[in-house]
Amino acid sequence: MKKSDFHFPFLFISSLLLALVARSNGIQIIRDSFPAKATVVFYGNASAGLFTKEVSESFDGVFRYSFIDHDSIFPAGFVRDSPAGQLCCNQFWSRDAGTFLRELVLWGYTDQARKVAQCLMGLVGKNRVGFFAFPMYFDSYKKVSGNELDGSCTVTIGLSLLYQHLKKADALKQEIYDFLQANTSPVAYIRYVLKDKPLIAGEGEFGGGMWINGPYYNVVQNHLCVLTLLAYSKIEKEAGDQTAFLSAKEDASKLMDNIFTHLVSSDSTWIWCVDPKTLRSDSAVLNSLANKVFSGINGVMSMYADVEGLEPALTANHLRGISLNTFEKLYSEPARKRQFDRYGIWTQFDILAAGSLSSPAYGMGYGIQDMLLFDSLKMASHAFDFLAQNIYKPIKEYTDLNRSSPYYFYERMYSPEAVGKMKIEQGCGALNLVNICEPFKIARLVVGIDDSNPETLKLIPRVPDHWTGFDAMNWPVYTQNGVIKLDIHYMNSGGEIQFSCHSPENIKTVIVRLPIRNHWKYFTVQNTHQISLKLRS
Repeated sequence: MKKSDFHFPFLFISSLLLALVARSNGIQIIRDSFPAKATVVFYGNASAGLFTKEVSESFDGVFRYSFIDHDSIFPAGFVRDSPAGQLCCNQFWSRDAGTFLRELVLWGYTDQARKVAQCLMGLVGKNRVGFFAFPMYFDSYKKVSGNELDGSCTVTIGLSLLYQHLKKADALKQEIYDFLQANTSPVAYIRYVLKDKPLIAGEGEFGGGMWINGPYYNVVQNHLCVLTLLAYSKIEKEAGDQTAFLSAKEDASKLMDNIFTHLVSSDSTWIWCVDPKTLRSDSAVLNSLANKVFSGINGVMSMYADVEGLEPALTANHLRGISLNTFEKLYSEPARKRQFDRYGIWTQFDILAAGSLSSPAYGMGYGIQDMLLFDSLKMASHAFDFLAQNIYKPIKEYTDLNRSSPYYFYERMYSPEAVGKMKIEQGCGALNLVNICEPFKIARLVVGIDDSNPETLKLIPRVPDHWTGFDAMNWPVYTQNGVIKLDIHYMNSGGEIQFSCHSPENIKTVIVRLPIRNHWKYFTVQNTHQISLKLRS
């Protein structure tokens, strides 16, 4: 690298650390001291400002209306899937619980994450073969089990992340380890099945699909099982059990190989699911009302980032390539392509809801996450415009949506082409749990903190076209010396990139990836806590 490209040490401006005044499209955010939790302010066009506000207010909203802080009719740590009075308001869905736990940890809400973790470990029951298995949802103090692998897997990944972020002397850290290491744990169940089966059968929306009964080998669920084994292996590595670490990684590798063997079609795209008995796909299932070109299959790629980091291009066995082929196949569907090109909406279904419905989770959420991970920043910018602006101001026919803030994420988003084709209704409505969690993750992907390897911190900002940058403050980072906090300033305007970061402690190795002259350029720094880059793009 040129000496002129890198400036170290960086004299970090104290006013940025102690006071941040951000004005973006009429939004003003003031920080007069270090914020208690991670925050981010995006700059650029109207969508950047709106998305900033939507993330911030939706976090506040879920704590205000859905999070159970003290035992009541529900145990502490129970989170309503939607606020009281809305659909699913007395349910805590396992899949949503896992994604929420993940975001709590990675945004620094450790106290709330602790309560959610203890609630989930206390409520889960055992399945018919004696393993803890999470149900579709909880709705009381009663212990319940189930067969939706995506719930068990996302919760296990969330628990693993929390384990990493807790101090060694924390009693909950040992409690999580004991739960996941036990021979009755969700991890043990995956390994128990893999002794005799090539894949793991599950049920529900990410089993056979909506309204499809019975167990199926689903590609999203099975890849989640791979990620669960890898997340668990990292716990064993930190705990110092090298044998258990390598054993879990080996099982993950074998399962991934079986996914490539049985769940990849002749055109090198993912197969949604196959029958456990025949290991063949059923066209009636794949082309059912909710399954035909269902964009939830984008979850294979987007979920990779929850455990393995933000550079899927480095993934072995072509996972990135098959996921990209699948994404492009979804995009090529005429109705989806027409509506995305025209409006920026990434629709969720092809047949169901006249192909004109989406959501901030399985539609827009996974779609934008994949766009970012594939570095399709122009495409992501177009999608952000729809997401941010239609959360703030939905189509005028959407009279059924009830919420106390226009910035709250909500479940059902409609294309303008939906008008006259279906009833426009809110479903689970504002602050539906999974539909706030995936936008939170989107915000993290833009910021680009990758601490999946505690020995090497990667900073990979992915700022959409028409955005100019962000200020990210007080972000927790998992390192081999524990969790530290990081501040990042990124601006890209006038052909010049300014990137700086600051942490209170040295980090062994930091790798920064930035877009320079239409290419990605990497900068590596050893044993540093302050970095400044000023580059011509």
